[in-house]
Amino acid sequence: MTTETKPKIQEDCVGDNNFRNDDHRTLRYPIGQAIIATTYFLPAGATTDLIWKTPYDKDATYFGKVETRGNIFGSRNSVTLSKIPEDHPMIKTGLADKSDTLVTLRVPPQNADHWTTATVYLYSCDSKDAKRVSTLNLRVSSSFWSTIGTFSGVLLLYIFAALTSAAVDPKSVGFWRRLNPVFITAGSDGKGSLAKLQILFFSMIVFGLLMFIVLRTGVLSDLSSTVLMLLGIAAVGSTAAKATDVQRNRFDFANWSWFIAKGWLPRGGLAEVNRAKWRDIVTSDGEFDVYRYQSCIFSLVVGGALLAAGINQLASFSIPETLLGVLGLSQVVYVAGKLTTPPSFAELNKATEELRKKEKDFASAASRASPAVRPVDIKAASALAKPEYDAYKSEVDNIRIGFETITGREVNPAHLEPSY
Repeated sequence: MTTETKPKIQEDCVGDNNFRNDDHRTLRYPIGQAIIATTYFLPAGATTDLIWKTPYDKDATYFGKVETRGNIFGSRNSVTLSKIPEDHPMIKTGLADKSDTLVTLRVPPQNADHWTTATVYLYSCDSKDAKRVSTLNLRVSSSFWSTIGTFSGVLLLYIFAALTSAAVDPKSVGFWRRLNPVFITAGSDGKGSLAKLQILFFSMIVFGLLMFIVLRTGVLSDLSSTVLMLLGIAAVGSTAAKATDVQRNRFDFANWSWFIAKGWLPRGGLAEVNRAKWRDIVTSDGEFDVYRYQSCIFSLVVGGALLAAGINQLASFSIPETLLGVLGLSQVVYVAGKLTTPPSFAELNKATEELRKKEKDFASAASRASPAVRPVDIKAASALAKPEYDAYKSEVDNIRIGFETITGREVNPAHLEPSY
């Protein structure tokens, strides 16, 4: 009967973590091969890659430890070594050779600090003592403080967007109303804009993730093509919707000026009249819009998936092409819906032009009837040009109804009389 001999486990040859001499400056051991960092910070509680300028020995036992403020943590399980892949980015940039060793170091969470400089020790043990110890000085980051910094950065950026929106918006509203994302992303007509809200939503998520990565590693991460497409779909939808609104859903300049002069509109136009509401995001033309609702749902799902992927998959984040197609199709339907809506603004513009002509005819007739003295009031003027006055009054009520229907703004009866 034979018994299997268990392989001998190599003990830590620097188990006392006494790497330095009594002066606490010089190493007790000869300095080993150089270590090259792939990041500017060591993320405590996570893993990071290092390049060790020494050939990989599969039979050796390696140890990795991190020292922060005199406290050293780490063990054999803190490092994983392998031969560096030939397609590694560090080889392509010339900072590493094919003979180097790729080290994956898990920085113990106990090393978390306020970006204080830490020391990494790498060494192998094949005897009772380490022959050489390689060191690297690098700042170590804390997940907690990186999260606090990211939250503060996103909050400041959001408040800046709210203040900028307030600076160009004529409406007088409270501070908390200014912080409403629907209010910040309101369209040119003052109503909530789904496409612009999506841009803000995805931009805040991507900015937060990028800032967290920078605070944790000091390196700016790449963005996957999917993330770029998410931002692009929302941006294209917003641009197309704005172009459609400019073409179909606005007053002509002459009519807009006339409405303001008559007191039907304030100086800020429709943007000052309308108040952006959450229901604007999922409604259009006074009814529930299932396509907008669909786009909202999928945007929330994708945004949640992007947050769940976190810092490790931002450069490779992807979603199924069908889901990406649904988001794009929702934007197409949204813009198409704007194009196919009844031309209410066009009809109102045309009718208002005719009404302005009737008002001009009335003013001219009243002036001809009394060229020397201007009538003291509208009653006297209407008596001088009664046919023209009646023609104007017969149309102004229809215009008022159409205007109130489109804008939702009630017209004061005192503002219905013609100018003369």
